[in-house]
Amino acid sequence: MTNINWGQFSNNFISGFNSAGANNVQNTPLNANPAPMQQQSTPLEVLLPNYIAQLQQTTNELATLNQQQTMNMLKELLQFPKNFEQLLSQLTVNAQQSVQQSALLLLASNMNLGDLSFLLQNNSKEAMTNLYQMLAQFNQVGMALKDEQINELSKLISFVATASTNDVQTLKATMLMYLPWLPLTDPNAFKLEIASSGSDGSKASDDNVSIMISTENYGNLQAEIYKTDKDGIKIELITSETFPQKEFTVLMKDEGIKYNININFDLFQKETFNKDKKEKSQTEICVNASSGVNLFLLLISNSVIKNVHIIDSKESLREQRKEKLE
Repeated sequence: MTNINWGQFSNNFISGFNSAGANNVQNTPLNANPAPMQQQSTPLEVLLPNYIAQLQQTTNELATLNQQQTMNMLKELLQFPKNFEQLLSQLTVNAQQSVQQSALLLLASNMNLGDLSFLLQNNSKEAMTNLYQMLAQFNQVGMALKDEQINELSKLISFVATASTNDVQTLKATMLMYLPWLPLTDPNAFKLEIASSGSDGSKASDDNVSIMISTENYGNLQAEIYKTDKDGIKIELITSETFPQKEFTVLMKDEGIKYNININFDLFQKETFNKDKKEKSQTEICVNASSGVNLFLLLISNSVIKNVHIIDSKESLREQRKEKLE
């Protein structure tokens, strides 16, 4: 399936359709002499089939969107960048910075939830407007989208707009947009707690994020992520005995290489984190952070959750293949 650049398609279609009509229906007074034509416009009947064909392609693609594609479309409607790193950089640093330069600046920056909330509120309003402009254009040429397609997108935009009125929900909704395999509106899949300060009243918790993940195949996993004194990151990881810690550390070290940031690990195993193979479960994630959490820690947290999901999903595929062979 072709990826839809929804924002670009919406803008191009609306402006293109309107300009096609404007080029052929001039707002000229009846008693005025028409100005000499310097360039012949393309007839509307020639332009319109191209737009209708584009609409039909979009309709077909919308009908087959999976969860990740729907979330990508939501980000396009909200004019949010494709990945979490780009969003955090957009909030704090010059977009022209290199990946390594951005990482260092993110490491020195804390989250401003007010800016993020403002961005969500304004962009969700514009996203809803764009969505209904597109609907009007579909209707104008005698085409219609299925109710469930529009309802799903409208529900997601409304959820984001509502979330932007609360700090916890703002950060939660934003992170979920970049974990597209978790349903955005499912309250049980992802839990987030924000503390204003450390337990001793200090701001130490600003430089610490705690994650608990209940996986489908490996039981529980707990990660403590915090900054070190030398512009690095430490991850303390506690897992079940079956979780492939080595594979996880390789994936996370690749993240460190990407950002030119040193990531160290303390690895532990707990028998109590094990899971009965017969026990069925879904992936659940709980993140604890402060309201002024370091931006790079948020980025690494996103990477930890993503890589645990990759490992867990690979095991699910192996189990499925094994069952088929049996």
